[in-house]
Amino acid sequence: MKIYSLKNSDWQLILFLLILNSMENTRTTFTLDFKIVAASMSIHCGRVCDVARELNIITSNLQHWKKLYQEGRFTIKKTSSEISHKNELQNLRKLIKELEMERHILKKAQNIFSRSGG
Repeated sequence: MKIYSLKNSDWQLILFLLILNSMENTRTTFTLDFKIVAASMSIHCGRVCDVARELNIITSNLQHWKKLYQEGRFTIKKTSSEISHKNELQNLRKLIKELEMERHILKKAQNIFSRSGG
């Protein structure tokens, strides 16, 4: 096993890079439920800045959520898988209608041929 000796400046560089890398991935995402509760709290429980401080979130985020809440524009965003499932469901319903129509036509044809042959 080889042990590397690093200078103090090398350690500082490594530490800086690790901190920089971790800072890039620290974006917090909040659920829709959390946003709705936070917006409701800001309306009913006091000033936006006080509620934001209490919830440990940025005031501008809470102001934006409050505005959306008051306008009734909070909606659940559909993921691509939900959209593809919806499209697949529509295609399957269309296929069912086509197959039912074909079955209906075949039943009529069977009745016609059974009358003429018998």
